[in-house]
Amino acid sequence: KIVSSDEEPKLAYLDFGMVSTVPRQVRDALICAVSYLIFARDVDAVASLFGELQLLPEDVLNDPIQRTQLIIDLETTLDQALVYDSDIPKLKFDKLLNALTLLVPKFQFKLPPYFINNARALSTLEGI
Repeated sequence: KIVSSDEEPKLAYLDFGMVSTVPRQVRDALICAVSYLIFARDVDAVASLFGELQLLPEDVLNDPIQRTQLIIDLETTLDQALVYDSDIPKLKFDKLLNALTLLVPKFQFKLPPYFINNARALSTLEGI
């Protein structure tokens, strides 16, 4: 179930059995990442946010070879996961998850519990 609050600008997934809190810095970076993808398809800008999203160690982001490969792999992933039939793309969430699981060991991704919980909740919503 998804709920919102009138008192504060919050959105919550309710899954009776798991609870997580996403830090404000990560929430802000997620909003930026989605905006970069949807409106500009700027994969380099999204890769720059992976530090704020607490997903990649800084040494990976600061290594020019690894960063270039990350951007190439993210572009390939997005080609599979986003379908542009109109101005706003459709997300193939199953394709996104499958591709991202291949990138996790390659780039030393760190997956905080709230990312895993949210991926699980969204997978359930998508029927995966």
